[in-house]
Amino acid sequence: MKFASVRASVVVAALLFGCGGSTPPAQDPPPPPLEDNGGGVEKASSADVQAGMDAIQGGDFAKAKQHLEKARAAQPDDPQAAYYLGVALENLSDAAGAQTAYQDALKLDPKLIEASVNLSAILLDAQKGSEALAVIEAALKHAPKDPRLLMNHALSLEAAGQIEKALDAYAAAVAATPDNIPLSVAYGQVLAGAGKKDEAVAQLRKSLALATELDVLSTLGDSLGKLGAFADCVAAFDKAIKKSEKPVFLVRRGVCRHELKDDAGAQADYEKSIQVDAKFAPGYFYLGQHLRALGKKKEALAALKKAVELGGDQGVGAAAKKAIDALEGKKK
Repeated sequence: MKFASVRASVVVAALLFGCGGSTPPAQDPPPPPLEDNGGGVEKASSADVQAGMDAIQGGDFAKAKQHLEKARAAQPDDPQAAYYLGVALENLSDAAGAQTAYQDALKLDPKLIEASVNLSAILLDAQKGSEALAVIEAALKHAPKDPRLLMNHALSLEAAGQIEKALDAYAAAVAATPDNIPLSVAYGQVLAGAGKKDEAVAQLRKSLALATELDVLSTLGDSLGKLGAFADCVAAFDKAIKKSEKPVFLVRRGVCRHELKDDAGAQADYEKSIQVDAKFAPGYFYLGQHLRALGKKKEALAALKKAVELGGDQGVGAAAKKAIDALEGKKK
């Protein structure tokens, strides 16, 4: 018996890209129509379950809850009613109720993969990695190649602190869903965190070849830069800047260009960032530091003072103030 899932799996893009999962918005798109093993639409177990499913499809989760609670009362041993009640409750932001409903559904039908996927995601959101892992590993006995289970298996192992096992699970999940770029990026970052620099860079390069979303490209640029893959960092921000000439992208590309000894390119990026946004304090800061390194004290001071003016006493403003003091020979 197949069931549609609103969640499908933990949204890896939302990690950007640390441990744990992230709940999708409460108003996710409704699930596709149920299908039976023959490819047709699956018949609901009761009229109230059908009404609940229809309400879910229409995005009316309160109405779905009413019908599905009625179905549960009438047929407490029906896994369909329990599962879809969980879907409705989750989309009503009742995570505790949804968790109970999914657990009930799995007690009635341990092979209900969608319930395992959604339940594990809720547990990951609650930072209960070990509990999520138990749910996923039980489900994998029934569907060892399901890509949603493989994805949540990797996330659960990572959340539970089992990094070496998580790396193997990430590899399996990426192999099962090669077009899932956020997952591929997350795998690269876990490799980096495990000290496997060369493997991490190779994985992130694969991701970069396919990535198109701005947030993913930004994450790739930053990650590759931290790993010392500066040419790849520049390539990532090249792609991002073609889509959106954000000042922060220009500065980040400039930093990587500087590391490649392309000082002319770096300066051009810093200058462009403040042309795009005249109030962008980091642009003035990095330009000031660049000019300082070139020995252009007057121009450097002007840029750094602008960074202080715009940045205030915290963050880049405070860093610019220290740079000014150093240029002017002031003692700490």
